[in-house]
Amino acid sequence: MFSSIVVKLMAGSARVGRIVMSAAAKNLTPVTLELGGKCPAVVDSLSSSWDIETTVKRIIVGKFGACAGQACIAIDYVLVEKMYCSKLVHSSLELFHVH
Repeated sequence: MFSSIVVKLMAGSARVGRIVMSAAAKNLTPVTLELGGKCPAVVDSLSSSWDIETTVKRIIVGKFGACAGQACIAIDYVLVEKMYCSKLVHSSLELFHVH
């Protein structure tokens, strides 16, 4: 039925994504674009009972546990509610034995 099916997969910047999408559109070629969005971890009071040590470990694993931070879903930065900031930093330093 179809002589050939071609699907283009591309990871990169939005600028290059536009070029790839424009070229693919001319031939109606399906395209999947991963444009390098930023992935935050959010630490706030919406969860009324969270454990700071578990939270820090999950953030570290979310960044470095999967493919040493090279995964597209790796955590890029942490947004912390002000009241938890010093606790989170202190617990992170303890985890790495930095005093």
